[in-house]
Amino acid sequence: MKTLHQHLSLLACLLAMAALSSCTEGSLSRLRNVRTGAIGISPNGEFPSDHPTRLFKPESAEELRVHQAVQRGVERALDDSPAFHYIPFAKMQQVPHHLNPFNERSEVKKFAAVNRLEAVVRVWVTPSFSHQSVTVGLLAHGRSGKPVSSDLATAHVPSPPLKNPTARASLPTWEKTAYEATKKALAKVRG
Repeated sequence: MKTLHQHLSLLACLLAMAALSSCTEGSLSRLRNVRTGAIGISPNGEFPSDHPTRLFKPESAEELRVHQAVQRGVERALDDSPAFHYIPFAKMQQVPHHLNPFNERSEVKKFAAVNRLEAVVRVWVTPSFSHQSVTVGLLAHGRSGKPVSSDLATAHVPSPPLKNPTARASLPTWEKTAYEATKKALAKVRG
């Protein structure tokens, strides 16, 4: 059952990215050194609320730790990006709890204004325990809420495979894998 949920979350990420990619100009190169924050870093690209959708909810405390390690890896990669000056997610204020195609542009614009951001990144990040990989989708918006660039990348856990993917000892590997997937996605959009 867990594998079905992971495949569905990956499919949802791919569909969201495909729908939004036609609206983007394709590159972060014009956003050099601007103040940037994340509107969400999770399987649904939103603020991880107390009541996540069942489809995306980690099924155990161990899986939740993996998701948190993956989020740390994503944030580290965003912070290391030469494309912009990344402000940590923990410092963001008034993060919207629900985004959809109808409210995303206005919510991003409001979020950017409150946090004094020039750009906003929305990140879909999904670890796959069965494939031992992390898939990251990025969608960057300008301060106006207009999508600027988007892309998707996957990184696999380095060999040898993890014997117990949800063990505490595996968390640094998940963080590193998420970091690599995010760097790949950023490189595709010159970030």
